[in-house]
Amino acid sequence: MERPHQLHWHRSSLEGVIVPSSQPLKVEERGLAIRVFDEIIRHFEPCQATDIGYKPVTLIRLMKNEVSEKDEFLDLFFSFIHQELLGEREGTGLEQVLSHLARYRIWSAEETNSLRDCLVIFAKYLVNNFFLPLKALAVKTPQPTPALSHSRTPEATFGTPQRVSNLRQACLIRDRHRCVISRKFDAEEGQGRYKRDGPNSKDDDGKSLLEERDNMAFLEVAHIIPHSLMSLTSEEGEWRLADSKQIAYRTLRMFNPGAIHLINGVDIDRPMNALTLTHDLHKLFGNFDIAFEPVGSEAHTYKIDYVETDRMGRVERLPVSLTLYLTPDRSIDPPSQLLKIHAAIGRILHLSAAGDYIDDFLQDIEETEAGEVMPNGSTRLDDYVWFRLGETSVY
Repeated sequence: MERPHQLHWHRSSLEGVIVPSSQPLKVEERGLAIRVFDEIIRHFEPCQATDIGYKPVTLIRLMKNEVSEKDEFLDLFFSFIHQELLGEREGTGLEQVLSHLARYRIWSAEETNSLRDCLVIFAKYLVNNFFLPLKALAVKTPQPTPALSHSRTPEATFGTPQRVSNLRQACLIRDRHRCVISRKFDAEEGQGRYKRDGPNSKDDDGKSLLEERDNMAFLEVAHIIPHSLMSLTSEEGEWRLADSKQIAYRTLRMFNPGAIHLINGVDIDRPMNALTLTHDLHKLFGNFDIAFEPVGSEAHTYKIDYVETDRMGRVERLPVSLTLYLTPDRSIDPPSQLLKIHAAIGRILHLSAAGDYIDDFLQDIEETEAGEVMPNGSTRLDDYVWFRLGETSVY
């Protein structure tokens, strides 16, 4: 396999970065920040270097377009760029930073190249600390064992295996034991009903299951926002997000802080953050290869399609438009905001090529763990060590 380009880990944590507060920008600051940002992107995006494996300036532009907290993103962007350019850690306000960067067109060639390099470093910062752990975690929803699947322990029971088991049961009931995309009935449930009711087996709507006996599938629970991204760790008797996850959490909040607040802590394992899918569709959804886009103004109605619409590997005939099943009290329905965040991340990964880049990296990690070390030195051992040392931020 041809190896993707070498990763250069410039910054793997917030150490040394002055993180700006999330206070809204002043009106005059916001206007200037947007203008300077747009000018920098327009200047550098057409000639951006792609030898790192993806389009860094495109990724930055897409992030700014997709997040709802644009003030916070712009504040982070300009603070990061200014610190990288001048090595200044404090004492410089945003107004001074913007005034300095607004004059980049009259800078020397060396200074302009330094700004270009800083854009690449900022894109790597986002990839290393947000998109990479997000993709590494997204297809890792743990599936319950049969014993746990049939447990009736209350949902609040502490402990991830039991919570996920309860989550699967709740989603199966809400989604009527069907994949929300393909509408295939759960094979395990179908077999159980056949053993109990024989030829009179019916689905949740009272229709015969006999006509579907050759078209069922084993269904899984799939998190919309990855289960482990916001799991808590115990430190000195207190449950909190590990420092290594703070960057990913903060970046995720920029897309929609209100929606992310719904799934803090153990709420990440609530049915509002999960869907019932077949194994293949779970893999595609978790990899951000398919997305739910709202259709018109009708609640819970979506067009589901591949993010890369002309992709070759199509395990399901898409697009399809459908309305999600709802509970009578609508207490555990997936909020459209979470599905919008998932779709936005998918667009960024696809259009910037960062998704393919991360897939290649994760495949290299798997091959390294399997003992495949290339004699020509192309195996990315330093990247592997970095990834595993930061494993607590990923798993």
